[in-house]
Amino acid sequence: MENRPKRDSLAVALDAVSDRWSLHIVRAVAFGASRYTDILRAVGAPRDVLSSRLRKLTASGILRPRSPEKGRPAGYELTRKGRDLGQVVLVLKRWGDAHGGDDVPPVDFIHDACGEVFVAEVRCRACANPIRSGEFSVHRASQGC
Repeated sequence: MENRPKRDSLAVALDAVSDRWSLHIVRAVAFGASRYTDILRAVGAPRDVLSSRLRKLTASGILRPRSPEKGRPAGYELTRKGRDLGQVVLVLKRWGDAHGGDDVPPVDFIHDACGEVFVAEVRCRACANPIRSGEFSVHRASQGC
């Protein structure tokens, strides 16, 4: 009997960020840290671990090295793949706000288009209603023989 989960798109996504530091790094870069020292300060990972994770996230296409430009030092930035992962972080933030405890201050995100605080939600593509745990079933796409 094999103990590994079956390979599907969710397993791929979880593998991309399953270590302790990757989502913290994505969060730090999404919040404006770009240079190694800024990310180190924001994340607090040991230097060797941070270097390893930055290489992993770059190799997987979540981060890319940012070229130095006039007035902007070299560093890292999120790719489109990384920005899409940032949406996952927003939903996790909502969970942290609800379950982080009284001693953890929430952080508000402002929607630049309207200036209001927003809360990330997972919604059905067809009916636009919010999806909650227990309100969906899992169907694997057919994979030829």
